[in-house]
Amino acid sequence: MSTPTSVPWGDWLTQLLATDAPALPTAVAMQIGLHLGWSVVLAWLGVAAAVRWWPGQRSRSQRLWGVALLMALWAWAPGTYSPAYWLGLAFQTPSTVTVWLCAGLLWERLAPPATAPSSLSVAVADRRVLALATLGVLTGWALLLDTFAWLPVQWYAWGFSPAASGLVLLVALLPWVLGRSLARSGRFSWWAVPVALLVWVVWRLPSGNVWDAVLDPLLWLVLHGLVIRRAFRFMRG
Repeated sequence: MSTPTSVPWGDWLTQLLATDAPALPTAVAMQIGLHLGWSVVLAWLGVAAAVRWWPGQRSRSQRLWGVALLMALWAWAPGTYSPAYWLGLAFQTPSTVTVWLCAGLLWERLAPPATAPSSLSVAVADRRVLALATLGVLTGWALLLDTFAWLPVQWYAWGFSPAASGLVLLVALLPWVLGRSLARSGRFSWWAVPVALLVWVVWRLPSGNVWDAVLDPLLWLVLHGLVIRRAFRFMRG
């Protein structure tokens, strides 16, 4: 009679936290992700600038669509003629969360919804977004401290392990756990982190590290501004 073998929990935990053999994206996927990501970000920046500095209501929708298309196509220009080339040298590829949020803001500007959400749902949603933004700020500070080797663990390297994606997935499910009705409302920001994880699992974009999929330096600075602005608004009552 054979005795049942014990579960090798130690080996399982070691594989779960392993960072020595990361799965990296292919070179083709990285190039496509670079140009696609910056095309969406540049399209949103172009439309935001047009709304701010190109006044006038006549043919406004057509102008905004034209600006978005022009900026998006410019990112796909060959070689050094593309702004994605220079932005990639300076900032690498934008995180998938940044690309998704810019795409959502761009769609809301070009095709605004017919009915506006209620003030109560907006207030509750803002609190949930603020909580996720605060988590993003804290995660960015942990990555910055890890860059200077001021942490006892290698926080960035841990992003190559399967356990890191599980942790990020748990955080991404918070809107569904804390506010299921709002999560089903179709608000694009709720889907930012789940979409980033899906892209990361399938194509390992942008770098094979899960932290690069959900956060980048530009997004981190924007989250600081959001949290600080909300904190001042709260203190003023």
